[in-house]
Amino acid sequence: MSKATRKERVLWFKAKNYGWGWYPVTWQGWLITAGYAAGFTITSLVFGAWAGAATEAGADLRETIFGVLEFVVVIGLLSYSLFRVCSRFGEKPEWRWGKK
Repeated sequence: MSKATRKERVLWFKAKNYGWGWYPVTWQGWLITAGYAAGFTITSLVFGAWAGAATEAGADLRETIFGVLEFVVVIGLLSYSLFRVCSRFGEKPEWRWGKK
């Protein structure tokens, strides 16, 4: 396959220089990061409002446990989705100690 026909892979996320993880470098990466932050914020606000209403209504332990479990599952799915996108459109993740 020649260089002219092969499409070069554009990285949306670069690996951090120290530690493990990525940071966004293109508008697509920033859009994904902003979407994750918005989803996390909305989920936290909705859960906070629900927790306040449940406390005032005197929710039982079972309802409270299911509410917290729903919150954890939604945040877990958001985080897993972000991880998958970063893995797909970012550099290979590895622990880094700075420039070599």
